[in-house]
Amino acid sequence: MLGPTLLLRLAPPCLITLGTGRACWGCGITRALVAAVHFDFAGAWRANPRVVVVLPLLAVVSLRFALRVLRNWRAGRR
Repeated sequence: MLGPTLLLRLAPPCLITLGTGRACWGCGITRALVAAVHFDFAGAWRANPRVVVVLPLLAVVSLRFALRVLRNWRAGRR
């Protein structure tokens, strides 16, 4: 089954985690975003509380990009 956890299994190992034995902030953001996609908001908060800011910003940026691509596509068609 293809799901968001596939990202965590296929991702290359984190050099900071390999070197220090502790998860870095980037690893926490990845785990938090995967948890949020699974609607596990408590798990997302535990992984990295910054996901409360990152996830809505990511949604806004993605929507703006999609609207710009759609606008450009429509303008090129006419």
